[in-house]
Amino acid sequence: MTQLLRPLTGFQPVGLPASLLMPDQNLKLPFHDPAAPATGPRRTHARRVRLAVLGLPPLVALAFGLATAQVLTVDGRLGPAETALAVLSGFAIYWLALSTVTSAIGFFRRPRPQAHAAAPGLRIAILLPMYGEDPQETIGRAADLLAALKGPGHAHRFSLHVLSDTRDPRAVLTETATVAAISEARPNLVIRYRHRLKNRDYKQGNIRDWITRQGSAYDAALILDADSRMGRRTVLTLADALVADPGCALVQSLPLVDAGETVWQRLQSFANRVYGGPLGRGYASWTGSDGNFMGHNAMVRVKAFATCAGLPQLSGPRPLGGVILSHDFVEAALLRRAGWGVRILPEAADSHEEAPSSLVGHIKRDARWCQGNLQHVRLLFGAAGLNPISRFHLFSGAMAYLGAVVWAAILILWASAGSEEVYFLTPGTGNGAGWLMVTVLALLFAPKLMGIADHILRVGLPRGRRLAFAGAVLTETLVSALVAPVMMVQHLKIILRALTGVDTGWPQHGHGPIPWRDLIRFHAVETGLGLILLAAIIAGGLSLWALPVAVGLVLSVPVSKLAASDGHWIPVASTGRLR
Repeated sequence: MTQLLRPLTGFQPVGLPASLLMPDQNLKLPFHDPAAPATGPRRTHARRVRLAVLGLPPLVALAFGLATAQVLTVDGRLGPAETALAVLSGFAIYWLALSTVTSAIGFFRRPRPQAHAAAPGLRIAILLPMYGEDPQETIGRAADLLAALKGPGHAHRFSLHVLSDTRDPRAVLTETATVAAISEARPNLVIRYRHRLKNRDYKQGNIRDWITRQGSAYDAALILDADSRMGRRTVLTLADALVADPGCALVQSLPLVDAGETVWQRLQSFANRVYGGPLGRGYASWTGSDGNFMGHNAMVRVKAFATCAGLPQLSGPRPLGGVILSHDFVEAALLRRAGWGVRILPEAADSHEEAPSSLVGHIKRDARWCQGNLQHVRLLFGAAGLNPISRFHLFSGAMAYLGAVVWAAILILWASAGSEEVYFLTPGTGNGAGWLMVTVLALLFAPKLMGIADHILRVGLPRGRRLAFAGAVLTETLVSALVAPVMMVQHLKIILRALTGVDTGWPQHGHGPIPWRDLIRFHAVETGLGLILLAAIIAGGLSLWALPVAVGLVLSVPVSKLAASDGHWIPVASTGRLR
């Protein structure tokens, strides 16, 4: 059910007779879209690149697990706890090795210029879902993009569709007034507004509602988030890619994180822009036409999306049943299952999003993502006909959170090791333990080092900004090290809540300073665990290797307060220069 507005100059309400079916997909049966080109999606990856990514990390993990087992062996025997520790260590190292190999591939790959497509162009709808965000900033930014796309040099036709799921009636009135004002000031822009009275199925339901009501009138849709910011050239690159590759149904940009105002936002932006280049290019290179979807800053072929990507409700109660929260990974997998390609385009570089303003906001967003990604575990075994790489995307998404269980198990096994095994935790004893730790650190920091080198070579580093850049690298590394154990505990809490039936839902973004008392309450579990670990280390019951974990947990409240404070002292890294 929708709320319609009276027509204004250049402002068109929804309700046009252009309906399109978007049926629920049957996940138990394979499906192929007859409309998918018979030639299939274009293969944009080299076979040797994919072999390197799929082959090298398992070998590294196996070697590390065997080396760990050798170090733990006492009198030629390996007990159950030591065996479990060796297996889990190898499994944890696999993900570090995967990140390193992917970054290495991306380090030597450069974005290739995308040629503009010839006429005729596509009819493209810019979709802007909203859920209570500031309408003047959000809608104004999308209108600016639409105005930029009105310029010459291409044959595509664009219109803007504001799809509101906002709950506050007063905020809805503000949205309608904002759209009306922009439409009157810019009568040459085609803007449509729709407000759903019931936000069924959250964002995926919002997009689906538009597709079924108006989708058949368009060839493609550019899906934004409320905080998305994209440049004209990047949007045209996505559109031209769909024209040039008829077998592709979805093209995804690699969004850069905007700097924002707080320490957390600045550090997230710095890490994304400095370290993320090789990783993103490498990921795009080896996935090829078997890419993934991040849910926004991407363009989809509307009819293919409607035919192949309608998500059913999962059986059972929420949170692991019901609405699929992390819908984007699943939609990409269903498109690939149906024979369409999904590509990631590093060339679409002027693409941006915002980070949460605080560590608390980041964790709350992670709770929704974690709940959705845990649902993917069911699809790994319950969805028929999925491409193997799509299954890997689903598995890796789940492991982004289940990895906390693995690392917690490793720490517990370390803590439960008897006195005869304590030497494993002490490097430099001549038994190979030191080399294992060196391997861990090398794999952990290699992607960062490649990112720094890539940034210096690609962007350059002005002489007067080198010290500030080095300071930002050190600050980001220190904060990341302190936050890592906090995130491990928080992910464990989120997983436990999901398994016990606590539904996260779809929380709105929070802004503004966070009082100390709220931070103390929010991080109480981490602080308590940290104090317990610190006491055990002082008493000699735990190795000093557990000290970084204990310190990170004990300092969770002040670090979280720092993360939400003003961050203008941290330099901003851009794709062109440091400023």
